[in-house]
Amino acid sequence: MEQPSALVPNEPTRFPPARTALRELYRAVRHLPSSDPYAPARLARIADQAEYLLESWPLYDWPAALHSAQALPTRAVLLGWVSTARREIGHAGTAPGALWPYPQWHRITTTLLAALVPFA
Repeated sequence: MEQPSALVPNEPTRFPPARTALRELYRAVRHLPSSDPYAPARLARIADQAEYLLESWPLYDWPAALHSAQALPTRAVLLGWVSTARREIGHAGTAPGALWPYPQWHRITTTLLAALVPFA
């Protein structure tokens, strides 16, 4: 079965809108400062959106690679990383003004970024 979103030499690459949305989520996480009082809630929302987009991407349309034959992890792996980030966000709390220690912030954002970086 042909994967229209996989890289094919000498043909334009087509990606579903979910790829663009996941790229925007990646950029949002990258530019979210740890000192923002609403950062925990924003990270929770971004994780929810990432999970939705990854789950709604049709499996038959899942690309084998995105950038110059760079292998793309399976959807289950990416969803696992998003799930880990969501679980840690839930334990840390998302109330406005919730202060996370920087190591916790770094661990959560790194996990979430790992799931989104293939789409950057």
